[in-house]
Amino acid sequence: MVLSLAAMGSYTVGGRTVTVAGEPVRELMLSPGFITSSDPNGTYVIEAAYVQYFEPAVRNGLPPILLVHGGGLTGSCWETTPDGRPGWLNRLLEAGFALHVIDNVERGRAGFCALDNVWDGEPIARSEEEMWTLFRFGQAQDFDARRPFSGQQFPVDHLRALAARAVPRWTSNTDAQLAALAETVRRLERVILIGHSQGGGHVVRVAELCRDNVTAVVAIEPHGVPTRIDRGAALPSMLIVEGDFLEDGGQWSILRGAWNKAASAWIAAGGEADILNLPASGISGNSHLPMMDRNSDEVLAAILRKLASDRISGT
Repeated sequence: MVLSLAAMGSYTVGGRTVTVAGEPVRELMLSPGFITSSDPNGTYVIEAAYVQYFEPAVRNGLPPILLVHGGGLTGSCWETTPDGRPGWLNRLLEAGFALHVIDNVERGRAGFCALDNVWDGEPIARSEEEMWTLFRFGQAQDFDARRPFSGQQFPVDHLRALAARAVPRWTSNTDAQLAALAETVRRLERVILIGHSQGGGHVVRVAELCRDNVTAVVAIEPHGVPTRIDRGAALPSMLIVEGDFLEDGGQWSILRGAWNKAASAWIAAGGEADILNLPASGISGNSHLPMMDRNSDEVLAAILRKLASDRISGT
């Protein structure tokens, strides 16, 4: 695959400063034989997001897309899949979209705050075993044998590659993440939002807040979606995407109920909303990570067809 780019680069968004004072200077060995003093006192910038952008040589005339990762993941989830196939970033560039890919506050290249007593709580990480069940690859008892659900599309032989991309996360930084995302949206002026999981909830909330800037929002199996929407300025069209193997109940039953409530609330507030159930549309076997599943191209094509049927140009 050959992609022709007119431009690419990166920028940071948001953040705040924290000042440290009264701490002792200490010695550090930065490399064998290189000992230096380290003064922790001073001003630090924390809670900024990192955004990488790609401008294709030939644009399709539509607003850029901002891709928003889920919890414990980074913008790399949109790139090459764990089994080495081109990800949605590549496919969207091929389709002529300019792309902005965020590493939100505390994730990936945004970095996390190493200062003590600044963020509430402790970072959490996700094990391979938790991924196996949470992302709906298979039953817990089938993890050791790597025996997935029948028809499962995630390439489970490459679970280790997925786990290697996982990063620590804090549960206390939602407000900072939403603030950084909203600032990014306003910077872009007109944008289509695509978010996954935690990022799916984030893009719905920011689309409500930044109605004048968002032309369409796609939430892929989101959590944290608002189920009450205030009337006011016109809302962008919203699409919620749900995958397969959701019938076991538990948390997925709760989340599906929230998706239905969110869509109904969006419509009641004057917006257009729809839920794309992939199995019902003839696309089966998808996990919680459809952008990484073996049929990821098919899923993206279905999303783009739906977006094309909505008014996403912002005109």
